[in-house]
Parts: sequence; C-alpha cells; structure tokens
Amino acid sequence: MRLDRLLAERKKDHFYIMHLSYDGEDKEPLWNYAKENNVIGLDYPSEVNDDWNHVSESVKERVPRIWVKQFEMFCNQMREGDIVIILEGWHSILGIAEVEDRKYRYEQGLSENGVFFDHIRRVKWIKKHDYGKHPKLPRPVRGFRNTLYRVERNTGRWSILSNTDV
Repeated sequence: MRLDRLLAERKKDHFYIMHLSYDGEDKEPLWNYAKENNVIGLDYPSEVNDDWNHVSESVKERVPRIWVKQFEMFCNQMREGDIVIILEGWHSILGIAEVEDRKYRYEQGLSENGVFFDHIRRVKWIKKHDYGKHPKLPRPVRGFRNTLYRVERNTGRWSILSNTDV
C-alpha cells in the first residue's frame, strides 16, 4: 500500500517527517532504540532539561525559535493516530510509524546516558527497516535539515513522499 492511500483511509491531510540523530551523529543506535522500543523522540539537552510544558519562559527564550516550534509540534500538536516518517538524510526512509499515545512523555536520563531522547512518543511501526538496508526514495527530500517537520497536503514534500510504499 502507498502512503497516500494510508493517509486517505485515515482521513489525514498531513503527516510528519523526522530525523533521529545527535547533530547528524549516532543515527544507527538511535534508530535501533526507536524501533525496538516503539518510540520516537526529540531533545535539546543543553537547555531543555524538563518536561516541555514545565520549561520556564526564560529557558524557551534561550532556545532557538526552530526548536521551540519543533517542541510545540512534538509535545502539543502531534496527535494519536498521526503518521510519522523517519528519514535517514534526504534520500531514504528508515520507518513509518503511527503515534499511539495522546500525550508525549518526558523520561529524564535517556539523553544524559546517551540511550535516546528524553522527550518521547509511543508509536506503532507500520514499516521499519534495518539500518543500512532501508530503501531509497525516488526523489530526495531536499532542504529538510530540522528534526521534525509537519508536511501538508499539496506541498512538494507531500508529493515526494506520498507515493512511497508502506
């Protein structure tokens, strides 16, 4: 089944794309943790050391605006049933997940111990590939440098990814 059919069946007009890495590093162990533990995650450990919804405004003012937006998406806008595509760079897909929980969780210490990210969402994997054996996309998702991005219907990223088999 293609992603566009999955989205249509679930009446979704958006999905999320996500990278899992520490500044582009440690992709494989982070991906292995995500797929084995049915989670996706986000973190900005140098500043955000608490549940995002309890972080003070002074801390949020020090965090780059793009990270504030990503935390808001991940913690407060992403909903149960949303579809998330985990990308490896611009050229391939590691997995496709459905968000399973209504609220995200903060699990302090995962990041500190280099295990995973402290801010996590439980997911059900619709498709998950072994690292290094993940399929290439027909066209790259150019310019996606952030960790998390919401893709809307009728956008360039939608057209690149919606034809992907799930």
